[in-house]
Order: sequence, then structure tokens, then C-alpha cells
Amino acid sequence: MSRVLQVDVSGRPIGLIPWHRAVNLIWQERATAFLEDGTRVISSPSLDFPYPIIVQTHSYVRLRPLKDNQIVKRVLFARDNYACQYCGKEVTLTTGTIDHVKPRARFLAEGLPSANAHTWDNVVVACVRCNTKKGDRLPYECGMMPKVSPKKPNYVMTIWAGKVKNPVHAKYIAEWYNVDPETLIARRGISP
Repeated sequence: MSRVLQVDVSGRPIGLIPWHRAVNLIWQERATAFLEDGTRVISSPSLDFPYPIIVQTHSYVRLRPLKDNQIVKRVLFARDNYACQYCGKEVTLTTGTIDHVKPRARFLAEGLPSANAHTWDNVVVACVRCNTKKGDRLPYECGMMPKVSPKKPNYVMTIWAGKVKNPVHAKYIAEWYNVDPETLIARRGISP
């Protein structure tokens, strides 16, 4: 069985939890079923529960702050629409690579730590062929400019991009945050 979307008392999406955790929260009266699948039932010897799709807790949940510049591969690929930013070829987490627009070697040559190269505004998704062709050169040196300038994703992208498999969950989250549901859906080569 799949995961259940958990929302807090205000309706704000806070995470995906296993179905048995959702049922346990409902049974302990710490949450209520916000949306149920009327075609499926979870049965035990003493109880039957309609399968929850979304559960709502009875309290507000404090979300933990995001680490400022931690690159998350699934978010990077979702940000770049699972496409090589140089040739436009579709890639997955397993067939694509991360390219540093300004190569790490250039940072080292300037006496800066190579960690300075691994920031949201300096990384893009690239296919293996383009990443190899670009090598340790700057985009203008090899005539390979990224299709879109890299930038740090917003909070919603960082938390939800590429994680959601259920279209009902994607629609709810997208409506809550006013984003495109397609950016939230998990694609090939992705496991949440």
C-alpha cells in the first residue's frame, strides 16, 4: 500500500507517512481522515478502517528549517525539469549528472575551496555526453550555455519536488502552495 499525506490542523501539507502510521494516528484520536478511498478497507480482527488518502492532525506542526545550500539531487532534477540544460535531452536520476557551471577546478585555481562550487546557483542537470564535452571549461569557452540560469529552488520545491506519487496528493499540495502539480510528481528513476 502507498503513503498517506499528513496535513496539520490548518490543512498545510507536512509530510507523507506510511498508511499504518496514519491508521494508528486516527485510532489514537490524534488525527482524523480528511479524505478516504471508499473502495479500499484496512481490516483487523476487531476493526475496519476506510483507507485514508489524507489525514489531518489536531494540532499545528512546526516545520524544521531548511539547510541553506544543501543540494538535493531529486530537487535539482525537478527544478531543471529532468532535462539536460545544455542539449535538452530528457534524463533521470540514474542517467543524468550534476554539472558545475563554473567548474570546481576554477575555484581551486582561484584559491577558493571547491565546496564553494556546489551551490544552487552553480549547478545544473546535464547528460553524460554534455557534461563530458564541457569538461572543466566555462560555458562561454565551449559555447554551451545552460538553457535556464540556475537558482535556488523555493521552499515548496525543496520539500515536495519529485516525492509525490499519488495525483490526489499532488493536486492538494499544489493547490495549497499555488504551484504546478507536475513539479511535485515523482518521475522515472526517483524513489522518495
